[in-house]
Amino acid sequence: MLTAGPFTSGAPAVIVIQPHTRCVNVVCFTPDGTRLASVSEDGWAKVWTAAGLHTEKPVWEVNAETDDDESTEGWSFGRGLSHAQFTPDGKLLLTSGWNRHVRAWDAKTGKPKWETRKPHGWGGVGTLVVSRDGSRVAFAGGQMWTREKVFVLDPKTQIVVKELSGHADACGALAAGPEGLASGSADKHVKFWSWESGRCYHDLALRGIVRGLVFSPDGSRFAAAGGSVVMVWEMAKPPSGRGRRRPAKLRQFRGHTDQIQCLDFSPDGLTIASSAHDGTVRTWDAAGGAEIRAFHPKVGPLHHVAFAPDGLTLAFTSEKGHVGVLDLDG
Repeated sequence: MLTAGPFTSGAPAVIVIQPHTRCVNVVCFTPDGTRLASVSEDGWAKVWTAAGLHTEKPVWEVNAETDDDESTEGWSFGRGLSHAQFTPDGKLLLTSGWNRHVRAWDAKTGKPKWETRKPHGWGGVGTLVVSRDGSRVAFAGGQMWTREKVFVLDPKTQIVVKELSGHADACGALAAGPEGLASGSADKHVKFWSWESGRCYHDLALRGIVRGLVFSPDGSRFAAAGGSVVMVWEMAKPPSGRGRRRPAKLRQFRGHTDQIQCLDFSPDGLTIASSAHDGTVRTWDAAGGAEIRAFHPKVGPLHHVAFAPDGLTLAFTSEKGHVGVLDLDG
């Protein structure tokens, strides 16, 4: 299915296609913004040119996590592909899946480059994130009501070099910042970790299951989704002035009427985008919290959202297999 045009008079142009048969868990852009990828619970990863999404013809696609792949240990509470991210140099697309894989694909051709498996623990790999410099990849997942670790991988050797312990439940959200990484769990905690030492340097307790973690590009703000509320913290140095920044002042942005699934900062850090099960994508002023716009593509509950590197395009996905792009400058 392909639709194009504005939602309402004066709204930005939108293109929506339905290339997947199940929930599209992630959409992401290459660092130069020329291509975007989607990964779905149907097991497929698909890559388009950003300008050619409307043609519904991917540059490449691969069945990267089939339902008949066998897990070697435990069972998972999801299916298909769970997450994806291009490496900072744009050469690889990394995907993770509920059958315990982290796989790397040539971003231009889709040829497989390497793969690793979750070394132990229950459940599959539900999320991954690449460090800002590309030197490390963290992944996690697990099974509800079971303790979970965050595994840190060296992508050059494909060896797990650290196991970060601390979550008492499944871990479904990771974010990379300029000073470390953050992990969010069904145990209602966000933990902040050092890439180098693996030490947890801050523990943030929330009221519900953690979804949608993201740092601003400069690391000065941190956002998380809690229910239908966007929570944004200013990141501040400890009182001593030494050490890594930690969450300080909290602001809450309200407008969604159902569970928020994903958040993203614009490249300049001034705007936050959110997508939710209420079927809307909303943009917010990151400093003041005012809602800028709300978009309703009318494709059912929405799942993921991502800014293009130029900040002028916003991609989103749906629970029903849709991928869409909004022209925010239109």
